[in-house]
Amino acid sequence: MNKIIRTFLQRFRVSAFQERWHEVLYPATRHAVRLLISIASAWGVSLIFHLQETTWALVTALIVTQTNITDVVLTARDQIVGTILGAFASTIAITLEMWTEMKWLPFWLVLIPLAFLASVKKRLRFACVTLMIVYLFPSYGNPFSPMIARLTAIMVGVIVSLIVSYLVFHRSARRQAFSMSSCILRRLAQLLKFALDAEVSWYHVERRAEACIPLIIQLEQAVEDAKREHFIALEKRDPVLVTLPKIMRRLLNDTMLVARALSNRASAETADILFLYKGLSHTLRVMAYSCDQRFVHKPNRYFKKLKDKDILTELSKLEEQNKAEVRFAMSLFKEDLERALRIIVHNDVNAVQEL
Repeated sequence: MNKIIRTFLQRFRVSAFQERWHEVLYPATRHAVRLLISIASAWGVSLIFHLQETTWALVTALIVTQTNITDVVLTARDQIVGTILGAFASTIAITLEMWTEMKWLPFWLVLIPLAFLASVKKRLRFACVTLMIVYLFPSYGNPFSPMIARLTAIMVGVIVSLIVSYLVFHRSARRQAFSMSSCILRRLAQLLKFALDAEVSWYHVERRAEACIPLIIQLEQAVEDAKREHFIALEKRDPVLVTLPKIMRRLLNDTMLVARALSNRASAETADILFLYKGLSHTLRVMAYSCDQRFVHKPNRYFKKLKDKDILTELSKLEEQNKAEVRFAMSLFKEDLERALRIIVHNDVNAVQEL
């Protein structure tokens, strides 16, 4: 008996570690390595082209390199726009300094409107940074030469970060989106199970539902990244992928509605509740399995792949309830489940257009 308990605890610890590794540690490690490669690449390019302001190429690479492609592109855009505006403002400040022979007055005259623009448009925040880099840091000789060198280094850092982000440890956004969808569907099945447990309060059921919201946000982020991975519109390349966030939000709302109806012990008998849970959990897990098959090269041989006829048969039985509140919740859930099955399992374009 003790051996069995030790084996169970060991497997539980390994499983918990693997889950934490895939969800937290692995993405953090991948981003850390990519960040170091981006900084090292910017340093190498600066050495090859003999840039005089290598430091700013490294700093820019550190700023622009983000965890996902969307943030990288947006940060690079903001950096480029801010650099151009900051270069223009720095030229004015340097010119005023040469005319007035004053250091701080031109700086404040130029910084005030830049600060106002940055407060209105956040994408212009790097203009103030560029002004400080170009104008305040010490320089010798021609005042415009350091400005050109520093602006060149900043642009090198932006370009290197974009290239590294696309080529080094770039996780397929499509793979991530279907992985997130599979995780959400399995959590919805677990949520129904907890709703049927008499010892679990509705407060804890709501907490588990709230835990699905960050996953849906990550799913939306992955879909946005997928739109930037190719030049062809995602709606044409993979229409199913575009609809995943909307499908998951609908299923989450439907699951909470059904869970609330099933958690009321006066609404249905125990046998009916168990039957409904099995039918709904079965359908959710079939869709989760279908999402897995889109990015896993080796299918799960221990999973019994059920035929569509069996799935639809189970769904048709969900509305056969005596209680009106349960029947109403099931009718809504059944409609969304059938549409989700057509989209996720069968790639039905007509169902995609119905959303």
